[in-house]
Amino acid sequence: MKQRWARILLYAVLVGWCLLFLRCETTEKSMIRVVYLEQKEQTWLVGLLYQSPEAAADAADASAALRIADGRGQTLETALAAAEGTLPQTADYRLCDYVLFPEQTEDAVLAAYENLVLERGCGRTAARLSCTEFDLEILLQSCGKTETLPDKLLDKLKAGSAAMPRLYAHEESMLLPVLCLPEAQEGKVMVSGSGAFRTGSGAVQRLTENETEAFLLLTGTPGKRTFWLQGKRVTIRRCTVSVALRKQTATLRLDCQTAYGTPQPDAAQCQQLEELCLGVVRSCWQQGTDLLHLREHSLLRTGSPDGFDPTKNACPQLQADVVFLGA
Repeated sequence: MKQRWARILLYAVLVGWCLLFLRCETTEKSMIRVVYLEQKEQTWLVGLLYQSPEAAADAADASAALRIADGRGQTLETALAAAEGTLPQTADYRLCDYVLFPEQTEDAVLAAYENLVLERGCGRTAARLSCTEFDLEILLQSCGKTETLPDKLLDKLKAGSAAMPRLYAHEESMLLPVLCLPEAQEGKVMVSGSGAFRTGSGAVQRLTENETEAFLLLTGTPGKRTFWLQGKRVTIRRCTVSVALRKQTATLRLDCQTAYGTPQPDAAQCQQLEELCLGVVRSCWQQGTDLLHLREHSLLRTGSPDGFDPTKNACPQLQADVVFLGA
């Protein structure tokens, strides 16, 4: 009998603890979903897109809409603390999957935030990165006009997350999607067709739409890639990229499949795609990025990466062969 009552008491304590735990972890926390970072001269600005469900008699009536809080300070830590101070509950970064910043932001800003994440746990080093054409002030103004804008922003980030690099890789060369808020379409969030290429040194170059698609194609980023070739739209739904080395010549081959029900590209379109891909590879090489990993290919083929260091060697001779396979 005593064992039975002890078991019942244990279950009651366990259930009570779980209920207390769930309440503390949900209704009493402001869940940070997106962090916006900006530095203007000696001032840091931080924006926090957060969800803070309000308790309700019916759980279905609880509000989980995204809102935005902001803060500023002489250091990143003080700016973040100022933003957290305006939240209705304690900040919780477990669901903070995205970091935003203006397009021309220096790498030192990302490095400072990564260090703060490691020290304080105010975010995730695996958070996805995206840059913006707008600054925090414009974002705050837009959110003030359209309450649903933060939710639309998060939805857009989720939809394009596969093409976003992560915070822990900020010192590497990367292609970032660029978010914009069209003035003609108030309350709407769009992803620019042209991406921002950031080198390991922090330099930023805006690519054209075709160059952006070629970069994503060559790096094997999931998703369909759409090009304008000879004035016509060509959508590639699948592509296998291979590289062959012979002495100091690299041959790039792309075996592509177009979208269902679309005509096969002609020879002129194939040639334009070849030139486009080679141009992107050369441009990246000149900025110190070996987009095709030629060093690794050389190391596997000859046991030596000599001659394939973009920081020391001129770009090797490049050839390309684009083949479109049947659907």
